[in-house]
Formats: sequence, C-alpha cells, structure tokens
Amino acid sequence: MRLLLLALPACVATAPAVHLSAPSPEREPGHPSFGCRAPQPIVQGDRTLSSGGRTRRFRLVVPESARKGPAPLVLNIHGLVETAELQQFYSAMDAKAAERGMVVVYPQGVGNSWNAGTCCGRAMDEHVDDVRYLRDLVREIESELCIDRARIYATGMSNGAIMSYRLACEASDVFAAIAPVDGADALPKCTPRRPVPVLAFNGTSDPLVRWDGGWFDLTPARTTVSNWRERNRCSAQVATLYRQGDALCEAPRCAADTISCVIDGGGHTWPGALIFPFLGHTSSDVDSTSTMLDFFLDHPLRAYSPISPAIGLSASIK
Repeated sequence: MRLLLLALPACVATAPAVHLSAPSPEREPGHPSFGCRAPQPIVQGDRTLSSGGRTRRFRLVVPESARKGPAPLVLNIHGLVETAELQQFYSAMDAKAAERGMVVVYPQGVGNSWNAGTCCGRAMDEHVDDVRYLRDLVREIESELCIDRARIYATGMSNGAIMSYRLACEASDVFAAIAPVDGADALPKCTPRRPVPVLAFNGTSDPLVRWDGGWFDLTPARTTVSNWRERNRCSAQVATLYRQGDALCEAPRCAADTISCVIDGGGHTWPGALIFPFLGHTSSDVDSTSTMLDFFLDHPLRAYSPISPAIGLSASIK
C-alpha cells in the first residue's frame, strides 16, 4: 500500500525521542554469539537463506559502530503487501541504530505477508512457518557476525507488528523484547516462557488495526495491551511516563516492563515517520524509532523473577 503512496507528497514529522527507562545497576556484559569466535566476511544488503523448504529473502545492515561486537540485533518486520525495502525506508532506523551500535535486519515475507496467527495474506493461507524462518534468520546472522545473544529484538509495522507479538509468544527464548507499531494479538493462545518486555505503539483512529477491534479477527489493540500486562504480572495501577501533544505513554509496575504509547487520533502510521495523510494522522510528538531502540538497549534477555517488578520507570526527552 505505501509503495503507491511514496509517489504522493509527504513530509517528515520532526518528533522527540523519549527514553522510557527502568534503571539497572550497570550494563550487563554481552553474551557473544558463535560469530564472535569465528567471524565471517560481512555481506550486507539483499541476502537469502533456506528455511522450511523455501528460499527466504532479507536485507542486512551492519554499521561500522557494530562491527567490534558483541552487537545488539533488531529484526524490523514489514507490513502486509509491503516489502523489506519499504520498511527500511519508512521506519528510518538505519542511522539511529548506527548511533547505538546496533545491527538491523529487514526480513521479507512470503507474498509480502506474515503468518502471525489469524493474520495475514498468503503466508497465513499457506501456513508458512514464519517463526521458524525468523529463528533461522537470527541463527544465520549469529553465526556470521559478533552478536550479543542477550540483545535480540523484534519490531514491525502492522502485519509485522502482529508477527512480533507472535515471536514474543512463541520465541521468547530468543527475543529479549518487542516494540510493535500498529499491531495486536492474533493467536488463540499465547504462553511465553517468561515475561517479555513490550513497548506498544497504537493509534486510536487506526482504520485497520483498530484500538477497539473489528478487523482480521484480531484481538482489539486495547485488549492486547491488557493481555500483555496480565502475562507480565503487572499491577492494576498505571503510571504516566510521558505525555506530550497527542502522545501518551503509560505503564504499571510489572515483572517485565509493559509500556503502551497511544496516539490520540493516530492512524495506521509509524509515529515520528514520514507523513502520508492517506494513512491517517502521524504523530510528531514521539519518535517511535529512537524510543524503541533505547527501550531495547535497556532490556537484555535475563531471568525475570515473579517478585521483581520494574520500578522507577521514568521518561526523558532527547
């Protein structure tokens, strides 16, 4: 859909990066992947690998700042009928990840879609095992590059966001945290092995992944947030972490941070990204890309205790 819109006039929403943080005593040491011991030549750009009997495509970006490692790895997953290249352009993550020494990979879905459960497209119709593919993708990159195995994350837009929720449900042993943009649960059952940190962005006027539900048999986005608060053993009391303009970020005390950033009147858009009026309102009050990258760095994979709630959540603007 956005491929058609790229030909239309667009402008950039100049938005602040918000650091939604839970304090930790010190940065934990890295957990080096096999690629740290036997690094392979770095092959960036468009790549393929075999997974589940299919040749799958992805786009890899390894900034100079991430080459000494062990580096965090972010999977940035495109939406329905979109592409890895378009997601790379729209989310504008490369430069911001480079500032933080992070590797980014943009996977490509079968038929420009992802089997995230009850959604979506050809991947769902053909029962493509996309969880396996994304596990295989991580394994491939870990074997070539020096990756911090405790700092592997997933985000995505729309169908890609829904897929990131599925990864949190079914691959919480690999992915330390997720940050879905315009996503919702699409599985009848979700039983992660541990509490999973979640930073969710949703718009109240999203016409596709609706805040109050109604499309694709998706759980309403509002209910999805509530479900993850229950999975992550959150308290009932919710604190405001950040409020500016149309953006409101809130979180209770949880075993794993569960933050919801809601854009009042927001459309099916990536907060802080290019503005395409056809998709609805794009917030200029929060830079979702920078905000999620900082959230990721604050949340390595670690053992979560049922009695160790995240405390002292706060927000700072950059």
